[in-house]
Amino acid sequence: MSTSIHENPVYDLKISSVIPGKFTESGVTYEPTNMDLAMKLHYLLGLYFFPKEAVDGLTISKIKESINTLFSSFSMYCGRFRRSDDSSRRPYIKCNDAGVRMIEAKCKYTIDECLEMKDCALHKLLVYNQVLGTPDLALSPPVLIQFTWFKCGGMSIGLSWAHVLGDAFLASYVINCWGQLVSAGHLPYDLQKLEPKTVTKGNRTFVDLQPLFKRVDPMGDYWKFVNDCNMITSCFQINAIKLNNILLRINGQSGTRQIPTFECLCAIIWQNLAKIRTKEEPRVVTVCRNHSYRINNAHPGNNQIFGTVKANCQVKDANPSDLAALMLDQTTHEQCQMDQVIQKDGGLSDFIVYGANLTFLDLEESEIYELELKRHKPVFANYMVEGVADSGLVLVLPGPSKGRTVTVILPENEMLQLRAELAKEWCIV
Repeated sequence: MSTSIHENPVYDLKISSVIPGKFTESGVTYEPTNMDLAMKLHYLLGLYFFPKEAVDGLTISKIKESINTLFSSFSMYCGRFRRSDDSSRRPYIKCNDAGVRMIEAKCKYTIDECLEMKDCALHKLLVYNQVLGTPDLALSPPVLIQFTWFKCGGMSIGLSWAHVLGDAFLASYVINCWGQLVSAGHLPYDLQKLEPKTVTKGNRTFVDLQPLFKRVDPMGDYWKFVNDCNMITSCFQINAIKLNNILLRINGQSGTRQIPTFECLCAIIWQNLAKIRTKEEPRVVTVCRNHSYRINNAHPGNNQIFGTVKANCQVKDANPSDLAALMLDQTTHEQCQMDQVIQKDGGLSDFIVYGANLTFLDLEESEIYELELKRHKPVFANYMVEGVADSGLVLVLPGPSKGRTVTVILPENEMLQLRAELAKEWCIV
């Protein structure tokens, strides 16, 4: 299906704010950690598609009431960013119950038609993304939720989540709690209320940040990274049969050793991008993984582990099994390094993490298909990222029916070449 998004397929937008059902005491603040602030130029975009049967009878008033109840337990995300009055000017959240932004919309296509558009151009219209600092940092909501109804009667839920609040595991946990509230009438019984409070970190050993992060020009109070080239997002769906064939092929090259799915898929894309980037192939890549995330025993923020992998060979000529083994065995974990760097300048420097190197983000353990409405799971769910630098980002997520979804953000001139390489060598389309 060929469709131009210039036809404004998403229309009749209605924007409102929904405040938490319980008011927060005056003067309560929340201080993001150093790692949180390192992620402040990135934005997570979560998108969930539900069939008509799952959303019949789900009215706007019910949605607003459920959001009102949900954020009584997550009130810090209804606050607004400020800068401290002292000389540090470090950003913090004022928990003033200003609310999350809610968007209602309609789409002239069916869900099936929408899912055929793998370049994600239409998908991004289903997630209302507003950069912090628009129109003013003190007025910008860090969380926006868009509900879009399709002509087939189905609905999508688009979550725009400022990465400074936390990682994709936290974002999906919050929206899953909303789903349980709508379906069961109550939040999870084991929910631990995330209390707004100042969080401090102990001293960490300093490691050179150059391999992992990219320092950018100061953005001030407008938290948007502008790339030098046009970055586009594409989505590759790998069903269970095709995934099994890929794993058999790569693990067949590695002898008796069984290499996990994430490393296998990343190795394929790493090698094929090396074929494309002939002037300077990506020898050093960044890997971001889950840090045994559990909401009840972790700080509610950015808890992922970052590391780098360096190949001492021609990546384009390497066996994918060797690259996968390298990622599995030789990742140097360096996530602690940012604490001292940001602490040293009071959180005023701005950094890019995703795309400083070619970056692989492991979201296989994210529970994006645990969002249920009337016992229906999403027919498709995906996460995208805004604010990626030109080395690119690859997200590996759960897919429908035990498959995988691989979402890739790259410069536009590289995406067509990558698609051709993956289709030719691995039948990934």
